[in-house]
Amino acid sequence: MDPIARSAKIKADLFTAGYVLLDVDRRHKLPLGTASRTLWEPNSLGEVAIAAALACEPHELWPERYDASGQRLSPQPPKNYLRPQPRWQRRNDKAA
Repeated sequence: MDPIARSAKIKADLFTAGYVLLDVDRRHKLPLGTASRTLWEPNSLGEVAIAAALACEPHELWPERYDASGQRLSPQPPKNYLRPQPRWQRRNDKAA
């Protein structure tokens, strides 16, 4: 799944469940911003916290971060740390 669409879906699902990303951080006593960063780069604690808020397993949300049996990949492949282009750049690319 496209990382931008996945991030939007996770945020929408959290909102539907009555949470925002900061609620996830606070509820699981994570440093503020952990859940937000987890949308874009691997973080085992953030993945577990978001999945718990959505009542699912982390490997269901981020299959590229886990193997076929549901075990977290360690180390994570470098491609899992690539961030999508900023919104302004995506917008400019569409206009060109």
